[in-house]
This record gives sequence, structure tokens and C-alpha cells, in this order.
Amino acid sequence: MVDDVSEERKISDRDFVAGLRTTVKRYLSAVDEWESAYQKYYRMPGFASRVSEDLEREQRAYDDRRRELESMLPRARRLCLKHQLRDPFSGLLRVSLGRYSPQERLDSVIGRNERNVVSNCLVELHDACQEWPEESPEPDADRAKGSLLRRIVGYFY
Repeated sequence: MVDDVSEERKISDRDFVAGLRTTVKRYLSAVDEWESAYQKYYRMPGFASRVSEDLEREQRAYDDRRRELESMLPRARRLCLKHQLRDPFSGLLRVSLGRYSPQERLDSVIGRNERNVVSNCLVELHDACQEWPEESPEPDADRAKGSLLRRIVGYFY
């Protein structure tokens, strides 16, 4: 646990947000792949206590991506609080895969609106974590090195 915290502090906020963006993209792809594999055959909507054999690979990929995203959520929440942004990432984990029949819904379990909110938050976090170069404390330091004539002309321009 202590190693995770120290590792987390080594990564800059900007690099973390880039990694978070990649993780979210991979998670959404895993959800979409799971759903497309689920819809290959007609299945009754509802929760099955055991995943069928044809979905084992997709379920494993989904579980791995979910764990990866869950490990990044605490820092993502802190960054959202720090920059006064709404945290949309927790909603990504509240999905019910396989709950609806294809006739009942036209879109993914994670809808377009929710995906847009997450994308906007990632863009805003990226912009908020942008590190701007500090200005030099004395901009006139270069002028002082020139000749007297250059300093006089530079004073007016």
C-alpha cells in the first residue's frame, strides 16, 4: 500500500491523466466487446451466476480492465476535487452487463451521453494539469548586457 502511494506521487498529474485516458478507453472497449459477444446468441436478459463458456475470454478482459480502472479512481477523484470538476468516472463502474435484451435498448450499457461527459472531464483535467513554464524573474537582464546606445533604444521599444 505504501509502495502504491509513493509510486503514485512519482507520476505527474499530466502523465496520470494521460494514463487514465488510456485506461478508460480500454475499459469502454472491453465493455463493448463483452456486449457484442453476448449478443451473438439469443439470451434471456438477467443475471447469470456463472458466465457461459463462450464469454469467458471477454469476461476476463472486462474484469482486468475494471480492476485497472478501479485502481486509478482515488487519484482521479482527488484531481476532480482539486480542479473543481464533477467526477464522472465512478458511474462507469455501475454497469449491468447482459441485463437488457437487444430489443429493449439500442445503445450500449454505457450510453453516448455518459461517454461524452467522461471525455469532456478528461480534456478538462488534461488542460488543468498542464504545466506552464515559469517566467524569468528579470526580463530586463538581457538588456543590461548591451551597449549604452542599445539600452537607450531598447528603453523606448
